[in-house]
Amino acid sequence: MKSSMNNLHTLSQFERQLCAVQGKMFELSAKKNLDSKEFIDFYMQSQTAKFFDLPFDRTQWMGEENLLYDVMEENPNIKTGTTYDSESLFWIGYTYRYWHFLTNQDSKSIVQKCDAQMMHTLYPAYHTLDCKQAIERILEAQ
Repeated sequence: MKSSMNNLHTLSQFERQLCAVQGKMFELSAKKNLDSKEFIDFYMQSQTAKFFDLPFDRTQWMGEENLLYDVMEENPNIKTGTTYDSESLFWIGYTYRYWHFLTNQDSKSIVQKCDAQMMHTLYPAYHTLDCKQAIERILEAQ
């Protein structure tokens, strides 16, 4: 599936800050020893992510620690286990949120196109690219 991104807007400073908050939350999940794949795949399909996808919601002002708290409240049974390194977790979280702003797709649709394991696999090759370029390549490969 080829997707053109030529008509997409440039992210605002606020949108980039939200990308960073989500990236930091993903990093923080490793400090809690949460299994990275399970955590990311759950979060991206969670009610918390749905709220974070809205044009405006209180979750966007909470910060990464409170955001993670909400996710863990929503699913207190997220297992501890294998964690990805903090750099790849930040990149995955940042890139998923950037993808949302770039395409206006919800988090659930995004993770269904490219799950946590695939993003982790792509990290070494894609993390040095501009986020927009990385997302374009992911979409072109589908």
